Amino acid sequence: MTETPTPESSPPQTAPPQPASTHSSQETPPPIHAGWAVTSLLFFWPLSFSAFTHAFNVYPLWARGDVAGAQAASDRVRRLGQISLWLAGVLLLLLAIGYTVVMVALITHGYGHHHHFHDWGPHMGPQDMPRGDMPRGFDH
Repeated sequence: MTETPTPESSPPQTAPPQPASTHSSQETPPPIHAGWAVTSLLFFWPLSFSAFTHAFNVYPLWARGDVAGAQAASDRVRRLGQISLWLAGVLLLLLAIGYTVVMVALITHGYGHHHHFHDWGPHMGPQDMPRGDMPRGFDH
C-alpha cells in the first residue's frame, strides 16, 4: 500500500528562482566609466579592447537585473583604465632612463670629439685640416 502524502508533510511550494540581485525602479545603473576606457585607449591601447567591451556591457547587464554583474563590469573598466595609465607611466620612465643611459655612455666615451667636421666653417674644407687629421682619399 502506498500512502499519499498529506499536505502537512509535503515540501512547501516555492516561487521560481529570481536573480540574486535585482534593481528597483529607483536605482540607477553603475557608472560606465567611459573616461577610463578612453584613457586605456590613449595610454595603453591593447587594454582598451577589454575596457570598451566591459563599458558596453554595464547597462545591458543592469537592465537584465544583474546588478552585481553590471557593477563588476563598471569596476573592471575603471581598473583597466588605471592599469593603462600606470603601464604608460612605467614605459615612459623606462624610456627616459634608457635615453639617459645612452646619452651618458656617448658623452663619457667622447662621441663627437674625434671628428673635427663640426669646426668647418663655410670657408674651410679638407685641405685646411692638418695633414694628420685628413680623411682618407684626400691626398694632395
